[in-house]
Amino acid sequence: MKILEVPENKEVIVKKIPNIDNPFLKKVEAMGLKKGEKVKVLSKVGRNLVISVEGRKMVIDEELAKEIEVE
Repeated sequence: MKILEVPENKEVIVKKIPNIDNPFLKKVEAMGLKKGEKVKVLSKVGRNLVISVEGRKMVIDEELAKEIEVE
């Protein structure tokens, strides 16, 4: 399943993050969004997803959310 498909307030584990050369992706990986990490989807706002990783909130856009696999 993609993280974009996860309902609000549900916690999932990241299975796969795309291996693309994206500076924003590198930044969110440094903030804790990586394979094996627990992520909670807090809300969906327009074309963005607000998530919580290690207690920190971050916003990812729909295009990136379509690529992140979770379970």
